[in-house]
Amino acid sequence: MNSGSAVARFLKMKPYLGVLLIAIVACSASAVERPAGWTTVSHSNDAEPSYDVVFAQGTVLRIDFQIAPADWQAMLDDLHANFVNQPAGKMQPERQPYEIDGKPQPYDPNRLPPHIEACVGKSEGDPAVLVDPSGREVEGRCGYDPKGQLVFMPNQAGPIQKPEAPQERSQNRVANFPNAGGANPIYVETTCRFGDYVWEHVGIRFKGNSSLRDAAQSGVLKIPFHLEFDHYEDQYPQTDDQRFFGFKDLSLSNGFRDASLVREKTTNDFFRAAGVPCAVSAFYRVYVDYGEGPRYFGLYTMTEIPDDPMLDLMFGNSGGNLYKPEGGSATFAYFEEGAFEKKTNTDDADWSDIISVIDALNEATGDAAAWRAALEEVFNVQAFLRWLAADTIVGNWDTYGRMPHNFYVYVDEDDGLLNWIPWDNNEAFSDWFSPVRSLSLNDVGDEWPLIRRLANDPVYYACYQNYVRETLDAVWDVPTLQEHVRANWELILPYVVGGDGEQRGFTLLRNPRQFTDGLEQLLEYIERRHQEVDMFLGDIRHEERHVAITEIHFNPSSEQGDDSAYEFLELTNLGDRPASLSGWQFVDGIEFVFPEDVRLDPGTSLILAKDATTYAGSDCLVLQWTDGKLANDGERLELVDLDHVTVDLVIYDDDAPWDESADGGGQSLVPVDADRPNDLVLNWQASAEAGGSPGVVDR
Repeated sequence: MNSGSAVARFLKMKPYLGVLLIAIVACSASAVERPAGWTTVSHSNDAEPSYDVVFAQGTVLRIDFQIAPADWQAMLDDLHANFVNQPAGKMQPERQPYEIDGKPQPYDPNRLPPHIEACVGKSEGDPAVLVDPSGREVEGRCGYDPKGQLVFMPNQAGPIQKPEAPQERSQNRVANFPNAGGANPIYVETTCRFGDYVWEHVGIRFKGNSSLRDAAQSGVLKIPFHLEFDHYEDQYPQTDDQRFFGFKDLSLSNGFRDASLVREKTTNDFFRAAGVPCAVSAFYRVYVDYGEGPRYFGLYTMTEIPDDPMLDLMFGNSGGNLYKPEGGSATFAYFEEGAFEKKTNTDDADWSDIISVIDALNEATGDAAAWRAALEEVFNVQAFLRWLAADTIVGNWDTYGRMPHNFYVYVDEDDGLLNWIPWDNNEAFSDWFSPVRSLSLNDVGDEWPLIRRLANDPVYYACYQNYVRETLDAVWDVPTLQEHVRANWELILPYVVGGDGEQRGFTLLRNPRQFTDGLEQLLEYIERRHQEVDMFLGDIRHEERHVAITEIHFNPSSEQGDDSAYEFLELTNLGDRPASLSGWQFVDGIEFVFPEDVRLDPGTSLILAKDATTYAGSDCLVLQWTDGKLANDGERLELVDLDHVTVDLVIYDDDAPWDESADGGGQSLVPVDADRPNDLVLNWQASAEAGGSPGVVDR
C-alpha cells in the first residue's frame, strides 16, 4: 500500500485547500533591522499562510528548539509548582512513573486514574469501590469533582446533598476547572529551527490539562507545547509581527492517551471532511536542546490554533470576537466573564455577543418557533448541530457535554452569528475511557443546555438526526477511513518505534507492541462504530435528504442581460431513490413553496429561477420562485422540508474566500464536490463556463 496516496485519497474528501508556497523574496527595508535570515514568506506577517509547508501531508517534518538551561528549569519549576503540585528538581526522564511497594510500575496512558475508573458507567450518587495501590478496597460513591468529572468519593458522614437545579449543578461542577480564566504555564524564549530557517526570540510554554499533568507526574518529558512567534516583540522590536510561514500560534500535542498517535490528526481531518470548521494538523519530530544537546522528545502532532489564517479561510473574515471557553459558564447554562477568554479584540471588554446567545438559548420555549428564531439570530445553530452529529459519531468523552472545554467560538463579523470550532481531539475515536455521549443524546443533562435544549426541540433533533445520517453516508466510509488511519500510522512508524523512534523518558508508550495494538484498536473501532450509528439511524433515513443545492447564479454579467432575469438556483437529487419535494420551501433569501406534484428522480436536477422563461429551453424542470432575489452582496439560502427540518443550507458571499468571478463576472457558484456538505465556503468555486451549467451538475 502506498501510504502517501492513501492519505491523499482521504484528504480529497475534505473541502479544504492548502495555500501554495509563494516565492521567497527579500524583506523590504524598514526602520527596524530584521534578524539575519528573515524573509517575507517565512517570517513576515505580510505573506499568505503556507499550509503546504507547515502542514505538509504524507510526510513527517522536523522542528528544533533551543532553550537556555535556566529558562528550561524555570519552566519545570512553574509546571510542578502550579500544575502538578510536586517538586520539580532536575527532571529525570529515566524515572519510572510511580511505585507500589518500592517497585516501579509501568505508565499506561490508555488507563484512567483509579478514582475515575471506579465510576465508569455509573451515575452521581451510585455506590462504588476503589482499589488503592496496596490492594485495599475503599467503599464510597460517585460524585462530580470541581472539574466536572464523575469520580470516586470515599464515604463520609452526613447525607448526600439534595439535587441541584441545572444552573447550580453546572456552576458547582465546573467552577474551578484547571486553566480557566487564562491561567497557563509560563513562556520562555526559544530559538526555533525548521529546515534552513531560524526564528529568534520565539515564545514557548507547556500546554494542556491531563496531557500536561499526567506526563509530568510520570517523569516523562514528552510534554505538549504552545508556540507564539511574536510573544517577545515588545522586548525585541526586530521580531514585530513575526510569523512561522504565516502562522502566529501553533500547538504541539503529545498524543496523550492515544497509543496509535494518529487520533488528533484523524479527527481533525474527519471534521473538515464532514463540513465542520476545524484546524489542520501534521506530524512533527520535536527536538529540544535545554543545555545537553538536541534530545528527541518524540512524535508530536502540530495543529494550527484558530486565528487569522483559519478564520479568514473558514469564515471569510477574522475581525470578530474569538473566545476560548474554559470551565464555569463554558457550559452555556449561565454567564461569567472569566470562563470566556478573549483571543481577539482583547481591549474591548464587551461580552454581549456571548450573553445574547446564553440568554436566547435559556429562554422559555413555550413558543418553540419564536425561541428558535431568536436563537438563530445570534447562533449558527445548524453548524453546531453538524458538529454535534460528527462529534457524537466519532465518540469523544473529553468534549462539551462531558467537559466544559476543548472548543473555541467565533462571532462572524459579517452576520454576527456565533460559530463552534472543535479543539484538542486526541481522545476522540474512542469509547474506553468513559462512556461517550449516546447517539440519542438522552444521557446529556440539563447542565449542558447547548445539547439538551436543542435535542428537546423536535425540529432541531430531526436536523441532528439528518446530519448524523449525512455524516455517516458521506464521510464514514469504513475502508477509506481505515486506509487513511493505517497510512498515517505507517508514515510515523519509524519515528515512534525502532532506532529512530521514541526513547525511554520521552514516550508515553510502554513498549512497541502498544503502538501496534493502538492501531488495531482504532481500526476495529471504526468498523464497530459504523455499525452502531447505522443501527441508531434505523428507519429515520429519509429519501428526501439526498436533495442539495448544486448551483447558484446570483449576479449574472452585463453581457448576459438583466440581472434578475438570469438568476437561478439548481437543485439535484444526489441519492439513489426518488424524492418528493411537495411542501418544501425556501425560508431565507427567496420565497417559494414547492407544489404537490414536484418530484426529483435520482441523478436529476431542476432549476428554480427568478424568471422561468429565461431557462424554458432547458432539459429539466424549470420553476419560478414567488418573490425575492439573490442578493449580490451575499445571501442565506435554507431549504426545509414539510417538518421544517433543514435539508440544505448555503450562506454565500461576494468577498474572498468566495470566488469573486461569480460576482458579476458571468460565472455561477458550483460545489467543488457535490457529495460534500454545502455549508462550508471551501466547497464552492466558480463554474467553468460563463452562465453556469443550469440543469447539469458539475462533478
